[in-house]
Amino acid sequence: MTKKAIFLLIIVIAIVAGAITIYIMMTPKAFYSEEEIIENMDYLTQKMEVLDVIQLDEKTYFVPILSNGGESYGSSIWIWSGWKWECVGATTASDPQIVVNEGNSYIYWSVHPQDEVREWEFYLTSERNYSVTSVGDDNQVEVYYPKIQMKHSVEFGKESYGYIEMPSEWKDVIGSFNSFPAETGFIPSSHSYMYQWQAYNDDGESIRLEHTFRNGGGGSYGGNYFFHMSQLDPENLE
Repeated sequence: MTKKAIFLLIIVIAIVAGAITIYIMMTPKAFYSEEEIIENMDYLTQKMEVLDVIQLDEKTYFVPILSNGGESYGSSIWIWSGWKWECVGATTASDPQIVVNEGNSYIYWSVHPQDEVREWEFYLTSERNYSVTSVGDDNQVEVYYPKIQMKHSVEFGKESYGYIEMPSEWKDVIGSFNSFPAETGFIPSSHSYMYQWQAYNDDGESIRLEHTFRNGGGGSYGGNYFFHMSQLDPENLE
């Protein structure tokens, strides 16, 4: 075999080996058992119980958890990291939050049953804004952002935890502000959004998650997978 043929063979072997490695990395293995979930959860050190294992998509799992002797209802999010399933966030008390992985976005929650939530209202909001930015020596870019207030209602299920996909209307609105005339080469960065929630009981009264957070709420998040949601102040609505 000539040196050229040997060199080509080595290249082919390297390409095949690389392709196999990439395939292994990109293809998630079977998710953990409940015992393995607890063993691999580094964020929380107290004794825990797995309430459910919910697959959000091929590379994302939502695992609601119970801790503090059955008093704290929390959650954990698991992402396929390329070689293994990794817990990227876990809390002992979990109001609605957003997880984003490879373009897929979900709102998830795990609250104490005694809070008796019967309906969620989720909001995408942003304030009016106007900016003037210099582009080059002689040009100015003027941008006006209108006030945004979008509501999405969700009935609370029979379980104290759950999730929904982020509303497609929200994605469309956010995407509409992420473009700008191509000739300027400028993408505005001054616009920001807030993700908020409000909880209601059977009487249609807004409530706070007092039982969910009566023991506080500890935990940690890693990576850029999460967007924080806060409880809505009705006075900010128009």
